[in-house]
Amino acid sequence: MNNSKHLVKFFVASVLFLIWNVVQGALQAQGPIHEFLEQGPANIIVGAHVHVGTLGWVTLSLAGILYYLVPLLSGKPLSWPRVANWIFWIFIVAFPINSLLMILAGIAGGNAFIAGKTGPEIGAILGPYMMPVGILSIICGIIWLIFAIQIIHTAAKKSVS
Repeated sequence: MNNSKHLVKFFVASVLFLIWNVVQGALQAQGPIHEFLEQGPANIIVGAHVHVGTLGWVTLSLAGILYYLVPLLSGKPLSWPRVANWIFWIFIVAFPINSLLMILAGIAGGNAFIAGKTGPEIGAILGPYMMPVGILSIICGIIWLIFAIQIIHTAAKKSVS
């Protein structure tokens, strides 16, 4: 990415995930919501909160920083610069859907637990949410693996003289 202006989207998106994380955390601290989160599978919502903070805010910020600093400090152009844009957009589409599905799964699972459902009944309720969560998580994992390969390749390649 020769033009660092393209990296601004990483930071803007990461700040939006920070806001989401702060609002969700403040809501989760409220008594009735906090009590609900203690109801069996409702704690999946806490997992979504952690993911939004670590992947949405922190990881997206660090990706923007690394996309800027590695070429600058190594003096080498970023390997496969268009990949950075693909990584950003795939993540920005897949990750919020993934996080929202986790929240919805937690709500559905928590309500089922409160209603007295157990084991396979709760599994049947969570399944339609957690199957796409698994698929989207794999997609996000693959794009961050591609990101890591891109950064390592950039840093390890021989200098252009």
